[in-house]
Amino acid sequence: MNAYQRLTAAAITAACTTTSAQVVLNEDLTGPVGAGNIPTDWFAWSGSADTCDATGPFNSTGNPWVLSPNGGTFVRGGSTGTGVNEAIAQNLTGFTGGQSYTIEFWHTNLGFQQPGGSWVGADGFWRFYADGTAFGDSVTLTKQAIADDDIVWTFGTLNFVAPADDFELAIASQFAGGPGTAAYMGIDGVRIRPIPAPASLSLLAAGGLCSTRRRR
Repeated sequence: MNAYQRLTAAAITAACTTTSAQVVLNEDLTGPVGAGNIPTDWFAWSGSADTCDATGPFNSTGNPWVLSPNGGTFVRGGSTGTGVNEAIAQNLTGFTGGQSYTIEFWHTNLGFQQPGGSWVGADGFWRFYADGTAFGDSVTLTKQAIADDDIVWTFGTLNFVAPADDFELAIASQFAGGPGTAAYMGIDGVRIRPIPAPASLSLLAAGGLCSTRRRR
C-alpha cells in the first residue's frame, strides 16, 4: 500500500466512524409501564407522558395495541387544542455543534375511546426540539377509523443541526384536530445518526472504487 492509499484508507475509516449512530441513552424507550412513568434516562419535559406496552395504560380499544417494530415499551403523549403537549426529553452529550444529524423514530396515532363512550381522538404529530428550539415535525397521523382497527406504526426521519456539543433533545406530542378532541400519539426507537459531509462521501466512493479495482 502506497502513501496515497494509506491516507485514503485512514480518511475512509474516519468517515465510517463519524457515520455510526450517535448515542441516545435508552433509545428503545424501555421503562416501567404506567401512567406518568417516564422511561429510564429520559425526563418529563411537559405534562405527564406514559410508558406503555400492548395492554396500556389507557388502552380502551378492546384489543391489544400493536407494538412498534422496535418492540418493548413505548411512550404515549397526549395533546389538545388548549395547549396540553405531553413531552419527554434527554440531555445529550458527545455531539459536534454545527454538524448535521438525522433523527430516526417510529410513531403512531393511538386514538382514544372514552370508557363506555364513543371512539374519539384527533390527528396529531410529534415536534422535536434542540435546546428549546423546534427543529422539525413528524408527518401528521390520523387515528384509526374504529376502535377495533390495529394501530399502524410509521417510520420517520428528520434532519437537524446540533446547536452545541451537548444539548437537550425534547419530543412533544402535538394536536392537529378539531375542537373538543385530543391527539394521543405513540413514539418508540429514537436514534440519531450524523449526516456525512460531502467530502466524506467522496472519499467513501473513491475507497469503493479502489476496492473494486483491486479485486479485478
